[in-house]
Amino acid sequence: MTPRPPRARTAVWTALAVALLLAPAAAGPPPARVVAVGDVHGAYERFTALLQRVGLIDARYQWAGGGATFVQTGDVVDRGARTRESLDLLMALERQAPRTGGKVIALVGNHEVMNVIGDLRYVTPAIFATFATPDSEKTRERAYKDYLTFLAAHEGHNHGAVPPADDAARQAWLDEHPPGFFEYREAFGPGGKYGKWIRSHHAAMQVGDGVFVHGGLNPALEFATLRDLDERVMADVRAFDAMWRGLVDAGVVWRHMTFAEAVRFAEEEAAWYVAANKAGEIKAGPEIVRLLDYKNWITVSADGPLWYRGLATEPEATLSGPLTAMLERLRARYIVAGHSVLVTKEVTTRFEGRVFLIDTGMLEESYAGRASALEMQGGRFTVFTTDADPRPLPAPAGAKSAAPAR
Repeated sequence: MTPRPPRARTAVWTALAVALLLAPAAAGPPPARVVAVGDVHGAYERFTALLQRVGLIDARYQWAGGGATFVQTGDVVDRGARTRESLDLLMALERQAPRTGGKVIALVGNHEVMNVIGDLRYVTPAIFATFATPDSEKTRERAYKDYLTFLAAHEGHNHGAVPPADDAARQAWLDEHPPGFFEYREAFGPGGKYGKWIRSHHAAMQVGDGVFVHGGLNPALEFATLRDLDERVMADVRAFDAMWRGLVDAGVVWRHMTFAEAVRFAEEEAAWYVAANKAGEIKAGPEIVRLLDYKNWITVSADGPLWYRGLATEPEATLSGPLTAMLERLRARYIVAGHSVLVTKEVTTRFEGRVFLIDTGMLEESYAGRASALEMQGGRFTVFTTDADPRPLPAPAGAKSAAPAR
């Protein structure tokens, strides 16, 4: 029988294992071909047509990209009716690509996080309908009764939300919670198909010497490394889940409330306790404090990587120096970002090739734009669309994001 290592040696091995797990991954050789696509917003037909145009999928919508790396920079969801199909396709390609040496990197955008936290401003009845089941009407009726019970427990607490008292009010409530609404909320929850998937992904990644992110990187934002920034975003999501669970368990918010409803209700609940001189009795106090401090969350901050638009809007003369310094610190040469649709509806480079903006308004009914992809291969940067010839863009000085063509 092999003797166990001494305790001291075990401690050393444990520390080494932890260090290796936490250490940044070795850069390794850059992929031979990288294709980046920005915001989809449920534009399934345009999304699939674009992926076929660049050879990443075949006529059956299966991975055909070989050893390519496909980066999707977030905002697959919301606005477009075929949101669910777009998500399912991306998830399937993520599973298929490694079979031929390829890779799919699906980043988290601000709209993915919005759906995770219950900010449903851009989820349409048509999107909800794709989650409806034959039992949806029964689900809505059960939820309605549960909501009335919840409100009854807070009677006299000076809440703006009042129980729907007549048929018209009841119908208005049902209209606000159309078929598929509750199934949708569950699907994006911590245990739901899409909620688990989103929570397992990243907000920012470096591929070769390019940084890929949904909104952008603000040079004024303090963060040590890209991994540190990414972890802050995902830690914010985990903190939300714990906070929400605490609020629901304490009966402070109803579990199916939207984010805006929950903020308002929690604020009113806290105010009532204070006004009644019962502040010491308030339930889930720390969770309420965190919820009401949401404007300081990095996941919703205008300066955070999911929402920042400065790379698209700030004057180049103002931001050029800080941007260069940040890229040098990150040992990267350029940033690829979505989120900001320019009036040209074209993939655009700024800051002398150090920034590529790739959201061109793929969902036509919302943006009147087009589907575009940025390909990096053989040291060349090329824009592909479904309605025009490929268009070359100047490469960043010294960029090595794709290996030279052989």
